[in-house]
Amino acid sequence: MRGLRRVPEVLCAASGLLVALGCAQDAGQRDRGPRTLEPAGASLGAAAQRANGSAWKAVQGADFNLDGMSDVLWGDEEQNLMAVWLMEGTRLLAPGPSIPGPLGEGWFAAAAADFNHDGMADVLWNNPEQNLAAVWLMEGTRLLAPGPFIPGPIGDGWVVPSAADFNHDGMADVLWNNPEQNLAAVWLMEGTRLLAPGPFIPGPIGDGWVIVPNLTDHGRDGMADVVWNNPEQNLMAIWLMDGNRLLAPGPLIPGPAGDGWKALAVGDANFDGMGDVVWDHPERNLTAVWLMEGSQLLAPGPVIPGPAGDGWIVVAANDFNGDGEADILWTNAEQGLSAIWLMNGGRLLAPGPVIPGPYDGG
Repeated sequence: MRGLRRVPEVLCAASGLLVALGCAQDAGQRDRGPRTLEPAGASLGAAAQRANGSAWKAVQGADFNLDGMSDVLWGDEEQNLMAVWLMEGTRLLAPGPSIPGPLGEGWFAAAAADFNHDGMADVLWNNPEQNLAAVWLMEGTRLLAPGPFIPGPIGDGWVVPSAADFNHDGMADVLWNNPEQNLAAVWLMEGTRLLAPGPFIPGPIGDGWVIVPNLTDHGRDGMADVVWNNPEQNLMAIWLMDGNRLLAPGPLIPGPAGDGWKALAVGDANFDGMGDVVWDHPERNLTAVWLMEGSQLLAPGPVIPGPAGDGWIVVAANDFNGDGEADILWTNAEQGLSAIWLMNGGRLLAPGPVIPGPYDGG
């Protein structure tokens, strides 16, 4: 494989990590003040929608209510809060309550995936400073059960970029990344508990590689694979996985022409059962979808402009309208806004309205 060495697995998973370090906070739901908008069907306990002035941003799209359409997970890192906006296509159906994260500082909602095989997404929290993760089992927009703290791989610098099903058991697992050391590791999970920590897996040769969030299956084997991105070199590569072990590293693939592009999301854009890669250019407010066939580039899509204004970035690629093809979730963290672009393969089908996120009541 051109430009890549065959990557040996370093069997460095720490043996003592199967013991949970403690139970996370039994976090109840709490309201955050009156809403400025009241969508049809919204409950009185829903988190207030914001106009401006807080640190809420859209984190990821995932199906929280088992209707076949993705919803939006919001997070406020400053206040250690999360909230789920139930969606119907590009339209807000019902905002959920604000839910506090695990006790202590440094926690943020990192990802959303189904950890307990009930068909509804749950929330994965991460605390990079303490090298911990925790899974909040959800029932729609409400907290069902907070899970125990789960330690990450040995050493500093580990973060959680994504959660996905790596061993085809119907339950999401946790992917760890250490950008400074250019390493990855998959923690196989059973619900909220750690089942088996996997070996350290080196990324592509060279500095500057990071793992792209929102991973999915690229090899059509029902198991998630890992997408790497090097923004400085404008390159990506897909590591096909077999559970928590590397099966085959893919070739280096260049991104769209020009500087400033980042691979920021992964989803099945053309309904072929294999993940595709969404590129974003934050400074120019542009996106593009690379249709993939396994670890190989099938077809680069056209450049598509984002919502009007500055500060928009792509955060996820999920199916928001139930047609089996991934759509694009945008967020504007400075203004606390989101928007969904409905897609048809690599082309824009319909841009959705701008939707304000939760309001902190301040």
